[in-house]
Amino acid sequence: MSQSDQRNNSSHWARLEERGVYVGLRIMLWTYRVLGRRGFSLLMYPVIGYFFIFDSEARRSSRAFLTRVHATPLGRKTFIDKPGLRQSYHHFLSFGEAILDKLWAWAGGIGEDDIIYENREIFDELQLSGRGGLLIASHLGNMEVCRALGQLSLGLKLNVLVHTKHAPNFNRLLNQVGPASSVSLIQTPEVSPATAMMLHNRIAQGEFVVIVGDRTPVNQSPRQGWAPFFGQPAPFPQGPFILASILECPVQLIFCIKRAGQHHIIFENFSNLINIPRRNRTKILDECVATYATRLEYYCSKDPLQWFNFFDFWGLDRTTGKNSNPIE
Repeated sequence: MSQSDQRNNSSHWARLEERGVYVGLRIMLWTYRVLGRRGFSLLMYPVIGYFFIFDSEARRSSRAFLTRVHATPLGRKTFIDKPGLRQSYHHFLSFGEAILDKLWAWAGGIGEDDIIYENREIFDELQLSGRGGLLIASHLGNMEVCRALGQLSLGLKLNVLVHTKHAPNFNRLLNQVGPASSVSLIQTPEVSPATAMMLHNRIAQGEFVVIVGDRTPVNQSPRQGWAPFFGQPAPFPQGPFILASILECPVQLIFCIKRAGQHHIIFENFSNLINIPRRNRTKILDECVATYATRLEYYCSKDPLQWFNFFDFWGLDRTTGKNSNPIE
């Protein structure tokens, strides 16, 4: 393995997240339970400042992403001037606020008055059919709020697919904050036939499966496609769309974005049914990935400080082999 491959391998999002993330969450949980929301928020600023100063990779990736946003017409409406360290620091602070909201949501601290649903009629129609479906989420906004509020407001049963090996620990940890029996975290690096059958049965019973569409597989699976994303080809997983074709169910996009103190839960129809015949497999998957990337870029342009991917999302350009980070 070359030095370049080793560097990219070590900076894969999954390895970055596993560096003490579970221990960090336990510390945050203890602080939250002892000091409450206000006390936790007071401690958050120096902690975020510490990571902003010493985590150069995350800081550099934040600036690179915000610079890409600024290069688009919609992004320039968000950032009048080219983003610098100040905007990047606010990006980190936004992440800290999202962590606080995550704990607050699981504890039942966010109610109906804190939620604004957009395009809820799309989701209501699907629920009335009696079947569930696949919800493709992202790291834009706060999906933990979506999970908790979904069960409080819409009576959902959610099965959230996660890549991390710490899923059982996270389940126990979140239940310490506030029981969330209608949400199940399922650790699955790849969906096996047995898992697919289990998910198919749950959807038939009216439950929903949630999977993120902006993280490439942990195991370097070839099941990823490339699509334009803020002016540069970026890798996106094909897994959500392959899973949708296996489950033979409706697919919706879901975002949870905080604006003016309220959580906007946004639904968008993606497809009533994704059919991937072998002869058109590559073409259909490329179209699915491109459509998802376009919608994600649209919402990221409107609320860029809430896209929490603090690593080089673009990685190495697949055609040139050079680093695509515009800051470097």
